[in-house]
Amino acid sequence: MLRINLILVFILFAASQLTGQNPAFFGLKSHYGFIIPHSSELKNISNSNPWGLQIEYSKLKLDQKSWDKCNCYAQTGLSFTYFNFQNPSQLGSSYNLVYFAEPLLTYKKKLFYSFRVGIGVSYLDTIFDLETNPENTFFGSSLSFLLLTNFNINYRLSPRYIISATANYNHISNGGSKQPNKGMNFPTFGIGFSYSPENYSIEERSKNSLQKGQLKGYARLFGTMPEVSNEDIEANERKLLIGLTGGALYYLTHTNAINLGVELINNQAIKAESYMSNQSYDHKLVALTLGHNFVFGKITFNQQMGWYLYKPFPSSNKHLFQRYELLYQLGQRYQVGTSLKAHGSVAENFDIRFGITF
Repeated sequence: MLRINLILVFILFAASQLTGQNPAFFGLKSHYGFIIPHSSELKNISNSNPWGLQIEYSKLKLDQKSWDKCNCYAQTGLSFTYFNFQNPSQLGSSYNLVYFAEPLLTYKKKLFYSFRVGIGVSYLDTIFDLETNPENTFFGSSLSFLLLTNFNINYRLSPRYIISATANYNHISNGGSKQPNKGMNFPTFGIGFSYSPENYSIEERSKNSLQKGQLKGYARLFGTMPEVSNEDIEANERKLLIGLTGGALYYLTHTNAINLGVELINNQAIKAESYMSNQSYDHKLVALTLGHNFVFGKITFNQQMGWYLYKPFPSSNKHLFQRYELLYQLGQRYQVGTSLKAHGSVAENFDIRFGITF
C-alpha cells in the first residue's frame, strides 16, 4: 500500500509540473549498456547487455521566474522506457515511468550540454523465486523504483530539432520493501532525437547570486516500512522505520551547496530481528552526514555520505553509507520528497520525507 500511495503522489506531482506556456518537446532515445555485478554471487547473472527504448514529453522553462530559481534554463518532463536485460529466463524486462529535471549547463551555441536527474516507478516482469529463479537477487518484487542520472551532449539542428548523445547511470530497487533486494546498477549509453512543434527563442540572461554565501539550517522527518529479515522469505512482515535528520547548509553558488548534519533512526524491523534471533541489541542508530546539493529551482538533488557513530546491531558490517535525496520545495520553507539509502552498490531502503529550512 505504501508503494502504491507513493506512485499516485509521484504521478500527480509530475503532471502538475508539465503545465504552463513554455515550449513542449517530444523525444525518442535508444539505450545500450551493461550490468555492474556488485557482489560475487551476481557475476554469472550479470553477463548480459541491456538495451532500451525511451519516449518522453517535456517542457523547456524559458521565463524569467524559472531562470531566477537556478540561474539556468531547464526541462522537466515524463519519460517511459522499456529495458530488455537480454536474459529472459532470469532477468526479463522492465517498464519504467520517470519524472525528470534537466538543467541546461550551456545554451548559447548549437552544441550544448545538460545534466538530468530522475526518479520513477519500475515494473519488472521476472523476479526472484526461491525455486524457479533463485539467482535473481537483484529484484525481490515486481513493483520497484528507478533512480537515474545522465550527462547529455546535444546539438541543435534548428530551434525545433535536437539530436543528443547520452551517458546514463540507472538504479532499480524496491528500496527494501521486500527481500531479496540487492538492486541493479546498469550504465547505458545512447543516442536521441527531440522535436518541438512550437516556435521559441532562448533569451540570454544575466546570473544572480541571491543565495550565494548564505548559511541555512534544515530538519527533515522521514519514514518507511522495511521488511523483517527472515529465513522464511514468504513469512516476512513489515515494521516501522522512522528517522530525523538535521544540520547546516552553506550555499557555494546559487545552485550548489554543501551540507553537514546528523541522522537519527529508530528501526523496529531490526528490533523484531533481534527477538527472532534471541538477542537483545539496540535497534537505534546515529550517523554523521556530509553532502552536496544541486538546487534547480524548486527541485533539490542531494548526495550524502554517512558515517555511523552508533550502530550496535550486527545486520551490516559497513561503517559508511550513501543517501540520495530528491526534494520538492513547497512555499519558502517546506519540502517533501524521497530518498534512497545504500551501502556501496546495495540499496537498503527508500523513504518518504518532509522537511523545513530556516
